[in-house]
Amino acid sequence: MTEPVAARTEFAVPEGDAGQRLDRYLRRVLPEVPLSRIFRLLRKGAVRVNGRKAKGESRLEAEDKISVEVGSEELRQAPPERAAGGGFRGRVGVVFEDDDLLVLDKPAGMAVHPGTGTPPGTTLIERVWQELGASDSVFQPALAHRLDRGTSGVVVVAKTRKALLDVQRQIQAKDTPKEYLALVEGVPSKASGSIKEKLARVDSRDRGAKSIVVRADEAGQESETRWKIRRKFAGYALLDVQILSGRLHQIRAHMASIGHPIAGDDRYGTAKFQGLKRPFLHAARLGLRLYGRQVFFEAPLPKDLEAVVDKLETSA
Repeated sequence: MTEPVAARTEFAVPEGDAGQRLDRYLRRVLPEVPLSRIFRLLRKGAVRVNGRKAKGESRLEAEDKISVEVGSEELRQAPPERAAGGGFRGRVGVVFEDDDLLVLDKPAGMAVHPGTGTPPGTTLIERVWQELGASDSVFQPALAHRLDRGTSGVVVVAKTRKALLDVQRQIQAKDTPKEYLALVEGVPSKASGSIKEKLARVDSRDRGAKSIVVRADEAGQESETRWKIRRKFAGYALLDVQILSGRLHQIRAHMASIGHPIAGDDRYGTAKFQGLKRPFLHAARLGLRLYGRQVFFEAPLPKDLEAVVDKLETSA
């Protein structure tokens, strides 16, 4: 028996969805259509891009016209509803914003992604979704990299898939300077140094994941952290830190491995700093190649960390 032909629906690919494989894109815009049927439509030539039969692995470009034998009621008209919460403006500083990128100054204590123990609608990316609202694209704003909940500073959100891939490519190619300010316990004997130790992720049921330094012959991820002393205090040093990789808790684990854990870090450190309620680690500066030139985004040291520096200065 011949399968009846469904109504033919046509739609254009938004800018934010350019670069995706056709089969994966159809899975997202046709959530009510079984995957087996999508593959069958592709095999029988019932999916056309710009009037021509298209294969599932073909890549889409912005404004491509897709014609598919499904009814319009089966197309996703809007992204899933996001939890209410009021957005990010007024809670998170905006460093830069255009049609492609949103660069934010994340406060310490705010998780970037939903997870265990995080109230719905309170994370950074959820607040971005709340603020920016629905998009005609199946791509929704996404974090190009992460910061720990207790770390403050610069974080990049991509508004389009093209921007996300571009920023992630720069990060993976180590073309993105990521600079931090860190207060460590003790004063290093050298003015600067580089830590090239492999890191492995370990999980604990009660305290979550952390990274540990492993030997060169053990399984782990190659990681590199460079540091330089900015200021010395009694028993502490303020460092400029740059990471050339982006591993879980990389700076915290690497600095602890050389005997200089981050001040206030109860996961990797040994002593508490009075008045400091989180690790003294701040993502101060991040560089991206934009508009044909290198652009740097900066976030000033927040008040709680400024107070720690002031206290160390007065006690010197």
